[in-house]
Amino acid sequence: MKHGKIGSLTLSGLIIGPLLGSGIILLPTIIYENLGNYAVIAWLVMSIIGICFAYVCGELMIQFPGEAGLGNAMERAFGAKIKNLASIFLMIAALMGPVAVMMTAAEYLQIWLFPNQIRVEWIAIILLVLNGSILLLRLNFLGKLSFLISTFAVLILVSGSIFALLNQHTGTWGFPEFHFDSFGYSLLLLFWTIVGWEIIGNYSSEVKNPRSTIRKAIFFSATVILLVNLVLSAAVQWTTYNSSFPIRLAGVMYPLFGQFAIGLLAIVATGLCITTHLMVVGGVARLIADLSKTVPPFHFLTKKLSNGAPYKAITLLVLIHLFFVVLLFIKIVTVEQLVGLANAFFIANALIGLFAAIKLLAAPWIKGMAIVLSVLFGILLLRSSIIALFLILVLTLLFKQMEQRNNKNEKLDVN
Repeated sequence: MKHGKIGSLTLSGLIIGPLLGSGIILLPTIIYENLGNYAVIAWLVMSIIGICFAYVCGELMIQFPGEAGLGNAMERAFGAKIKNLASIFLMIAALMGPVAVMMTAAEYLQIWLFPNQIRVEWIAIILLVLNGSILLLRLNFLGKLSFLISTFAVLILVSGSIFALLNQHTGTWGFPEFHFDSFGYSLLLLFWTIVGWEIIGNYSSEVKNPRSTIRKAIFFSATVILLVNLVLSAAVQWTTYNSSFPIRLAGVMYPLFGQFAIGLLAIVATGLCITTHLMVVGGVARLIADLSKTVPPFHFLTKKLSNGAPYKAITLLVLIHLFFVVLLFIKIVTVEQLVGLANAFFIANALIGLFAAIKLLAAPWIKGMAIVLSVLFGILLLRSSIIALFLILVLTLLFKQMEQRNNKNEKLDVN
């Protein structure tokens, strides 16, 4: 049975919530505490970078559609080996990033409903199993569900922020001494808010009229995300925000929502984290299913339900996520370590996509945009953890060695 393809509104549902994700809940107060009144400038800079990145990714998706996402463009530009390397970067990131996201949702639910009664990891396990089950449903339904969650989250965050700005503004406009290192570190944290544009490509084969649908969805989604980012960061910056709340952003929401602020924020945070998990895991599961077609031992991962859901790849990812939660439970790793590693691998995958755009896209101004973005992403990558950089280097060298060996074998065969 052929499953229906999705339109621009449904695709927007798969973009807005996940791109806002846990970052829009956690980062506004962190960035403000790091940068003071420079915070909104950092948000504006990263939002503009995100819009440019979205446009470049969108053009690649349109010209090279398929479940492999941007991997199709990477293969056209650099060959199958580089495509596989980038895919591995993305898959490694997807093994850890969604765990950190669901731990964030679990922390908010614990504060709201189960203070000091149940460990956060148990809540995260329940959420991961629940989301794994939801991912087995039709993509069209997932997009509509994500759109509803995103709409509710945007309404709550924007209305609460605007009300606070109008009624609780502080009028403090002074700027502290500018520190480039702090600003750069804050931009690295904010990269978490643009992770996801490159994954949308993994859904491109399930989009009707890809050229118009993808462009409309990206324009609409980028506009909404920019609005939410700037309004919420401005509210944290220029209102009587109170950091004494157990959920720090509740200080911004309190003037409008009163005692319901913490509960609403917990619901919003959980909803956005769920949509992020759905988008990342769903997209990467489709990538795994596509790559497994060429690797006989992994053919079982290509299996799909009649609605198009790659259920075995989804199951594998969820099981790995549960394993990482166990590691968190016994304190072998921390959420911060998972975020740092995932971020680095997301950036490495995005960089290869940008290099493909530089080589493949014809318009000079798009090439220029991709070049500027690749420089910025490269700087951000170099600021990542030493462990992440070491792993990325080792994987890259291994793939380079494999490519040289294959080339040598091909020459021997010819001779």
